[in-house]
Amino acid sequence: MDHIDQAIYDTVHGSTKTAKQISSLMAMSHQVLINKANPQNETHKITLREAVTIQLITGNQSIYRAMGTELALNEEGFQPIGIMESALKAGKEHGDVISSIYEALKDGKMTMREQEKCQREITEAIDALMQLRESVLAYSMKQIKG
Repeated sequence: MDHIDQAIYDTVHGSTKTAKQISSLMAMSHQVLINKANPQNETHKITLREAVTIQLITGNQSIYRAMGTELALNEEGFQPIGIMESALKAGKEHGDVISSIYEALKDGKMTMREQEKCQREITEAIDALMQLRESVLAYSMKQIKG
């Protein structure tokens, strides 16, 4: 099961709306949606338009993110960093976020410059987590390919 199939399954089955409600809003049979969201089903798959509709209905963009990750992993010249290095970098960036927020709030107020610094640190932390996700997926793909 790949990460896109898992994202589809999680989006349909992990929503606050039931699969029956989602299928009704899509004007699709409940059973057809269940079949299409089943990662083990090789013959019935969600179309791109259906994936967009499901994400709009549920408010969950996991499918979109999984597609972006897949594209990044297959980009020419993509060289993933090791999982451990990626995890350490993500931890360091998370610490930088906490540190910048702590420093900004020390005096009980946050200036525009402090806010911008916090936002920059948050963006770097998000990027580091995305890199960690790619490293984990690349490692998994490497194991599958042997």
